[in-house]
Amino acid sequence: MTRARSPLIAWVAFALLAAATLAAFFVTQRLKDSDPVVKRIATPLFISPNGDKRKDTARVSFELPKADRTTVALVTAGGDERRRLIDDQQLGRGRHAVDWDGRDDDGQVLGDGLYYVRVSLRRQGRAVTGPRPITLDTTRPRPRLQSAQRLRDGSVRLRYTGPSSPPPLITVYRTDGGKAREVARFVGERNENVQVWDGFVGLERLPPGDYAFGVTVQNKALVAGSWPTKLPPTRSTAQPRTGVSFTTLDLAPPLEPIRSGTIARVAVGGPSRRFRWKLTRLGSIRPLRRGRASGHTLAFRVPPDAPTGVYTLALEGAGHRATAPIAVREGGAAPVLVVLPAIAWQGRNAVDGDRDGFDETLDDSRTVGATRGLADGRPPAGFVTRVAPLMRFLGRRDYDLTTDLALARGSGPKLRAYRGLMFVGDERWLPGPLNRRLRSYVQGGGKVASFGTDAFRRRVNVTDELLADPSRPERTNVFGERTSAAASDDPAPLVRERDGLKLFAGTDGLIGLFDSFERSDGLVGGARLATAAGRDPGKPVFVGYRLGNGVVVRVGVRGWAAALDDGDEEAKVTKRIWALLAR
Repeated sequence: MTRARSPLIAWVAFALLAAATLAAFFVTQRLKDSDPVVKRIATPLFISPNGDKRKDTARVSFELPKADRTTVALVTAGGDERRRLIDDQQLGRGRHAVDWDGRDDDGQVLGDGLYYVRVSLRRQGRAVTGPRPITLDTTRPRPRLQSAQRLRDGSVRLRYTGPSSPPPLITVYRTDGGKAREVARFVGERNENVQVWDGFVGLERLPPGDYAFGVTVQNKALVAGSWPTKLPPTRSTAQPRTGVSFTTLDLAPPLEPIRSGTIARVAVGGPSRRFRWKLTRLGSIRPLRRGRASGHTLAFRVPPDAPTGVYTLALEGAGHRATAPIAVREGGAAPVLVVLPAIAWQGRNAVDGDRDGFDETLDDSRTVGATRGLADGRPPAGFVTRVAPLMRFLGRRDYDLTTDLALARGSGPKLRAYRGLMFVGDERWLPGPLNRRLRSYVQGGGKVASFGTDAFRRRVNVTDELLADPSRPERTNVFGERTSAAASDDPAPLVRERDGLKLFAGTDGLIGLFDSFERSDGLVGGARLATAAGRDPGKPVFVGYRLGNGVVVRVGVRGWAAALDDGDEEAKVTKRIWALLAR
């Protein structure tokens, strides 16, 4: 009996399944042929609810063919509801609109992503989801300026990465002379990641100086992002090769002495042009060499009979002038080695060597180039008022000449070959090994005279191309003397207190009129003060002391060298210092 009924049950089940399928087909066909329950769901492509008043809200609109109780919600691609904009509200036939602020039901901004509009009709028991999503995007684009290149016509080519539609906004900042300040801005070309700025502000081309750039872009949601992240750019946020310098004419002279009779090569900065040049020894008005040249390199032979000394190289072209010192040495034995402060010249040379739009010096940067052109086409800081008067005073005395940079690199002469060393400028930075050599030189019987201030208290690493990692000033200098800066409102003379080295012989004991000093606050153990003079009793600024078997003389007065041109007492003391070094 059971076996006879089984085929009958199978046939009944098949008939019911076929009937259901046929019914579903007719229902589906009827729905397709009927009017849609929701028409024309319209949404924007993007929303960026970040409070910048651009695409902070998204307007959602749709049309109902029939009135119904309606719910409108924002859902994810998987159908999960995130925000209900209309909750079971009776809406009439026709078009309706509602705004979405990008937040969920708790008032929190939703995460970036794709969201769809779903319209549900209660009476009809149906729901329709819009086919096109709204992209919520609050992430700032992160453009990056890759390079800024000055072209021959004076314009600047900028290359960056990041969105370019809408077009970028380029901001130009001048950075030399203090805080970065905006001087120009322009809207770039759409769909271009290379932009060109003509170099003009209004009708005038920008004056010489250093310039940095900001790049502000927008993504499709009109979310703005800048490079650097915070404008204006600063020294810490700038990157190499993203700034430019507009210069007229400058020189990068060799910072080691040139042998008489050899070729000197000098880099010439600024636009390529023809120029006149001349080489003149300090203290003379008659040029030793002169000529005409063009381009970015000047090469000339120093005459074989050029005596040891400091010379001035001057260039003139297109109404501009640049000057720089050139050290020349004949060679041969001499009792005294004169040392020029080339490390301080470059360490305080405020130029943009790495092309980040900001000047760098060793006072505000960890690294500076050792071969940069001198700022503004002028001699280095301190040369005119401190070094040049001393070198003119030395005249044709018998001395050899080098720079501290040459000594640091190991290409300078050996210190032991000289009875005395004269440092004619501010030895603000020196490498540690050279400091130790100087200390050993003095303790072994050598004599050192320093005419600079704030000297021998900082270290720096020196390579062929760089000066790097400057230290903070130490309390004592390399010879163990503690010093501090002092000043007075009214100029006053130095008063001799003691003179075991006989440096004030021939004077009345009152020297010059000065208002800026470097006071001696104490000597290292074992050092013996021999000569002292100062403004106040017991507080010497001019000191001479014995250290080991040698002698250190420190002229702790900023205006001493400048006074040599017309100061009789200063000249007498300087001659006595020279005699001490030479004997």
